[in-house]
Amino acid sequence: MLLNENPIKPKFNPLPRFIRHEKLYRTIHRQLMSRCFQSFVLFFIVGCICAVIFSSFSYSKPYRTELFKFNYVASFVFTIEYILRIIAAPVQYPQKGEWMSRLTYLFSFYGIIDCVAILPFVVIYFYQESPHVHLIVLAYILIIFKLIRYSRSFQMIGSVLKVVRSELVTAYTACGIMLCFSGILMYYIECNAQPKAFANIGDGFWWAIVAFTTVGYGDIYPITPLGRILSSVISLIGIAMIAIPTGIISSAFMNMILEKKQKEEMALKEKKKEEENAQ
Repeated sequence: MLLNENPIKPKFNPLPRFIRHEKLYRTIHRQLMSRCFQSFVLFFIVGCICAVIFSSFSYSKPYRTELFKFNYVASFVFTIEYILRIIAAPVQYPQKGEWMSRLTYLFSFYGIIDCVAILPFVVIYFYQESPHVHLIVLAYILIIFKLIRYSRSFQMIGSVLKVVRSELVTAYTACGIMLCFSGILMYYIECNAQPKAFANIGDGFWWAIVAFTTVGYGDIYPITPLGRILSSVISLIGIAMIAIPTGIISSAFMNMILEKKQKEEMALKEKKKEEENAQ
């Protein structure tokens, strides 16, 4: 007796979307990280910054249209870059889901800066007739921060600050406490002697910052004996307190440079050993 049993077909489980498109995402990410593409985008970043600076001079009037067109083209390039980075975000954040990685990029520091860089392009397209449309050029000021992604120097500074962030928080917290204390105290010492200069505690804070950083603009200064004594003490303390974060950052820079040199030396030694073994 033949049994007409239909074999149970396994249910089709489609692969996760990221796995199916992984090759595409990695290709886009590789192109974004390529030196050629980064140099191309860097050209427009530097060009936009130079265009904004040059447009502030009076003799740039005949070239305002060309500068505006260049910024418009640059915004289009930044838009393409922004879209590609959103698509390739799963490669940048592999530990997160496909859409969660894209949200992470959108609300990250670089994601916000990339979004701001394309705002002029979008706003000009929809509000060409607005009398205040030229004000969106101010958004190009934030394009300076796009240089951080393409500059090894900025990346090194960011790495150093990340390493010593807890020490810096402690140092600047102490500075903030000292500023609050001295600003409030100076206000109550000087408010009766010069009510216009120290009209409120905010003026006391301004004086404290100027004295603490030893800048000394001279717009607000104490005239009472007690106020002058406090000002002298705050200035001396300020010199010592400002030196603390500077020393922390300097030592972190030196440690990072030494580590980098040690790694380079180790790499050279390993390369020499491999060459000797090959011979």
